[in-house]
Amino acid sequence: MRVCMYEVLYMPDVPNSAAINEAVEIAKKYETPETVKFINGILGSFARQECPQD
Repeated sequence: MRVCMYEVLYMPDVPNSAAINEAVEIAKKYETPETVKFINGILGSFARQECPQD
C-alpha cells in the first residue's frame, strides 16, 4: 500500500489506476478476498482525495 501511495503522490507519470491495480494484484497473492477489497477501497479513496488524475 505504501508503494502505491508513493506512486500516486510523487510519480505523476504513473496513472493512479495502474498503481492501485499493482497493489491489488500483489495483495491477492498474500491476503484474503475481503482484505483485497478493503485495500482496493482504501487506495481508491486515497487517490481520489489526494491527486485526482484518472
